[in-house]
Amino acid sequence: MYFIGLDIGTTGCKAAVFDEAGACFGRCYEEFDIICRAPGWAEQSPAVMWEAVTHVLKESVAQAKAAGMRAEEVRALSTSVLGEEVMPVDGDYRPLRDAILGMDYRADEETKLLTGAVPAQRIYDITGFPPHPMGSLPTILWMRRHEPELIPRTYKYVTFTEYVMKRLGAGEGVVDHPQAGRTMAFDIERKCWSDELLRAAELDRSLFCETAEPGRVVGNLSREAAAELGLTEAVALVAGGQDQTCAALGAGLIDESVGMDSHGTIEGIGVMSSKKITDERALAAGVSCYAYTIPGRYFLMSSSQVGGLLLKWFKNNFSLAEEQEAQRTGRNVYDVMTERAPEGPSGVMVLPHFIGSGPPWNDLDSRGAIVGLTIDSTRHDVVKAIMDSLTYEFKINMLYYEDMGFRFKDIRVVGGASKSPRWMQLKADILNRPVSTLREKDAACLGAAMIAMCSMGVYPSCEQAVRACVKVDRVYRPDPAWTGAYEAAYRKYTHLYDSLKEFNHIKIPGGTV
Repeated sequence: MYFIGLDIGTTGCKAAVFDEAGACFGRCYEEFDIICRAPGWAEQSPAVMWEAVTHVLKESVAQAKAAGMRAEEVRALSTSVLGEEVMPVDGDYRPLRDAILGMDYRADEETKLLTGAVPAQRIYDITGFPPHPMGSLPTILWMRRHEPELIPRTYKYVTFTEYVMKRLGAGEGVVDHPQAGRTMAFDIERKCWSDELLRAAELDRSLFCETAEPGRVVGNLSREAAAELGLTEAVALVAGGQDQTCAALGAGLIDESVGMDSHGTIEGIGVMSSKKITDERALAAGVSCYAYTIPGRYFLMSSSQVGGLLLKWFKNNFSLAEEQEAQRTGRNVYDVMTERAPEGPSGVMVLPHFIGSGPPWNDLDSRGAIVGLTIDSTRHDVVKAIMDSLTYEFKINMLYYEDMGFRFKDIRVVGGASKSPRWMQLKADILNRPVSTLREKDAACLGAAMIAMCSMGVYPSCEQAVRACVKVDRVYRPDPAWTGAYEAAYRKYTHLYDSLKEFNHIKIPGGTV
């Protein structure tokens, strides 16, 4: 038997075909661009996304067939999808505009209107979502205020989850509980849309799709989709999860002693929790709490607004020589960039708030900075400073979780950074904790596939699926030669935001510096 995990992210999507032991027989990734029509805006074309989805599914299936798989052996497909994105569709599920992404903060005024109607703590108690412009609900209000011509044509407001499942063959759009939990409109205890918040937003519940626990079968591949992908109509479509929750399952988070460092386009810490945590302290720290891929469990997450995106920005603007070398040698450009970074703490520091700050400061007006430059500084020093600073930001949030009572015996790293031994050792040295990478690098795809396995009865629980399928590849341990120096640099870094805050909040013509 085989199972497909489809992972749709911010800047690309991938698909992977696994057997019931978690071995991968085919995989494919395709990148797509973020559309930025104005400063602070970020959108994605559903047409471009769908074209990429069909390509990666077809290619991964073709690879698996070349390895001996037969089409009729594929039992189910499940999804892992980025959170917060939203778009209106008509009655035929045709998008009425491009999707607005979670990294788009245009709905700041609408967020303030919502918190004026319902106190922030109350919103957080209901949804586990700290009120923020990235939430789907304030984004919907922005659309209705600024694009009223779309209102009469709007049948539903959907994420990519409902849209993709519908196009693959689901009879009606269905959104899984983890993904619904990223909308700022979902009651995480009652597991339904919040009437209180929808009333405050003056939205009818009928504008939102049905919700489902991860693992529920929501349909089967349509005849058209099956023919295009080289599969059969017997393939079940299974409700999956939001991408961070699927990655956490694929990383083996089945108890509270293992944390996840999700280091992709953005970077965040994630942990599984046996209880809902939405107290005042967690709200102040910007901790998200929503449904996990294991029923009855919660997922806690704190995300920076950048991760690999910041290194990509530097590459696009300052690393032409490294790009040329990578093209000449066939190597990954990021490997070329990071291997040239100096050992030890960089003499330069970066405040990585290029899209505002995430937890614990949650300051939309904070801006990025490179400080400590001298005439001797090189671009390699800045690359190392970016690597250091992103890890310092992660450490600040990790220590907050440990203050809440979590005790991490292991931090599992998923995402692009997990493929870099240099960066993994750096994380171990700065965090002063063991850091692990996984045999299966596409953890979100594996997580979605394991949900499908459990749905089809291969395993009685996600916990058993994890024990069978998730394998640690390598453990990086702190190097005593560097931990002291990094701890001193970290203590210095913790003052950087406060030192620059006043300057960052000065308004000047053209925007906020």
